[in-house]
Amino acid sequence: MEYKTIAFDVMGSDKGIPPALEAACQVLNEFNDLKIIFVGNQEEIKKYLKKLKYDNDRVEFFNTTEIINMTDSILDFRRKKDSSMTKAIELVNEDKANAVVTGGATAPYIAACHFIIKEIQGVDRPAFMPVIPTIVSNKVTLLLDVGANLECTPKDLKTFAIMAGEYSKLINKIEKPLIGLLNVGEEKSKGLELHRETYKLLEDSERINFFGNIEPRYVTSGFVDVVVTDGYTGNIALKAAEGMAKNLLNEIKSSVTKNLFRKLAALRLRKAFKEVAAKFDYKNHAGALLIGLNKIAFKSHGSSDKRSFYATLKMTYNAIVNNVVIRLKEALLNE
Repeated sequence: MEYKTIAFDVMGSDKGIPPALEAACQVLNEFNDLKIIFVGNQEEIKKYLKKLKYDNDRVEFFNTTEIINMTDSILDFRRKKDSSMTKAIELVNEDKANAVVTGGATAPYIAACHFIIKEIQGVDRPAFMPVIPTIVSNKVTLLLDVGANLECTPKDLKTFAIMAGEYSKLINKIEKPLIGLLNVGEEKSKGLELHRETYKLLEDSERINFFGNIEPRYVTSGFVDVVVTDGYTGNIALKAAEGMAKNLLNEIKSSVTKNLFRKLAALRLRKAFKEVAAKFDYKNHAGALLIGLNKIAFKSHGSSDKRSFYATLKMTYNAIVNNVVIRLKEALLNE
């Protein structure tokens, strides 16, 4: 059997190795054609794995002696040559794994991927692309960029639209993905010069099914399949949405438990509450693809727990199965 292999940097996240290893074992037990290379302190990893159930034949270890911390600078991956993050990326670049996953520091990860893996021909810079839940049942929206590039050009945003559209076809099974441009208003004339020039590029492209401008309040509406923006704006939009969802769910929980009558009423609606909470809990959609690279590279939240890492690893597995990078290269080659 030909395995789909993930190089997993388990050392760099805020909560240590336990949630990363627990999630990895859960995914291994779910997909029998998956192999995971645990990259990090081999002694610590093996010690904790003794508590977990997994297939020994589908696990490998790559020992490292250094960790890139959240406080490290963007180019510290070069100084810390034996870091778990750097080595995991190198394993993918050397074709010893099909994809890399980390919960480590974002800036060094982007830099290391840029210098080691490099971008697909035709891509000037990669973009972080998370999955955003929507109010439409079983539908998600892809949002990019959310922080890999604080500044982008109209050409960058058009490239993002093409790549995300192709990804949406492959992974979300959308035949003709609808692409929206994040802006402060729906009118064509709205926004900065970046938005107006990008609007023209997307509108004139025969390959892009362009919706037009979309305001942030409609990102979770399900109107479009992809939303493109620069990394600065996208990061703010993402964090605002995550914060709003978390606060709203907490407020609902607090409100329905204020007195006995509300508690009894809430019991009858418990299933509905759980469904809504699960839909908009970012941990169930955690992980962002650094799209535009020559290899598959996913980033999980630095504060990821087991559920977050599980979601990221599952997304990574699906990207490998669907030959995402090959399809992106083909899409850009025909541009």
